[in-house]
Amino acid sequence: MISLSRGLGGVQSSFISYCKYAQKHSKFKHLVFSLHDKNKIYGEIKNFYNIKKNFISFLKYLFSKNSIIYFHNMLGNKKVLFLIKIFPSNNIIFHEHGGAWNIKTKKQIKIYQTNAQSAKKIIVNSIATKQMLIKKFRIPQDKLDLVYYGFKDPNIKKYHKNKKNFKVGILARLESIKGVHNFIEAANLLKIKNINFLIGGDGNLEGYLKQLANQNSNIFFLGNVSRSYSFLKKLDILVVPSIREPLGIVSIEAGLCKLPVIASNIDGIPEVIINGHSGILITPTNKISLKKYSEQPPIPDYVVQPSTYKLIKPKELNAKILAKKILLLIKNKKLRLIYGSNLYKNVKKKFSIENYFKSIEQIYKDQF
Repeated sequence: MISLSRGLGGVQSSFISYCKYAQKHSKFKHLVFSLHDKNKIYGEIKNFYNIKKNFISFLKYLFSKNSIIYFHNMLGNKKVLFLIKIFPSNNIIFHEHGGAWNIKTKKQIKIYQTNAQSAKKIIVNSIATKQMLIKKFRIPQDKLDLVYYGFKDPNIKKYHKNKKNFKVGILARLESIKGVHNFIEAANLLKIKNINFLIGGDGNLEGYLKQLANQNSNIFFLGNVSRSYSFLKKLDILVVPSIREPLGIVSIEAGLCKLPVIASNIDGIPEVIINGHSGILITPTNKISLKKYSEQPPIPDYVVQPSTYKLIKPKELNAKILAKKILLLIKNKKLRLIYGSNLYKNVKKKFSIENYFKSIEQIYKDQF
């Protein structure tokens, strides 16, 4: 069961990639129950049902001893808590994609813990997510399985001609946690005619961010991007200035495009990018500058420090440092090629759809 309400975000993109592969190769029959109707941009997904319209059918599978109920990103869902209490099942798996960062109240934490007790297994998308569940929610480590996402190589050909004009981009929801404001601040420090800054995505901070970029004619807002690769393959550099990022699927997709990445050294991002080898990581050092904005998801109380896996207070990137790193890569074609090539090799090996499928398939088999 998964919510597919908002286009192809990171979680949706990962799920759809896995689902299509599994429906072709798995020994198990896969049915998808979503909180919403199927959108055309998801492509061909077989056995797809709106759970509100097919609730009785869903309950039959919930009761069945021959079914595995696989909840995506719903470990903190109150409705799921009530559902499991009324209709208990022995074959429940939760997949935690990163919602844990948004939980703030004791009541919300209790829901996480209670749902976790009902699960046979909880799949986590990164070491950072695993540490968050252990340290913030006290979920037993032996109940958690780390499974990295997997994607099919899109085989994108990138042409590296000698260029005079460059495109630096960010692909993210326009929310404070994504650090888009830091990207714009860095762009405002680099008012160089031959560098265009492309912002792909929409969200509740769009108005504010456009005001922040109002005096810079080199910044372009492209709105919602339904196909990430079509956006990424146009760029010379991708920036991921996130305040919190459980893993960072866009960095994986950038790797598959052989695109160099500059990103925040926080949470699960270093599990994708190795600083100085497959990209540039910048440790956030500045206090959060957007606290006055009330939104969902909120700025988290804690993020994961990659070097120690301790939970620390979140911070944001220093725009001056980010601007310097962007300029460094703009001026160094060889370094861009090296980082892009190394990231491609790392991502293709670590985040293959075959490995993702095999890992999930083995968890299914272990349930019987």
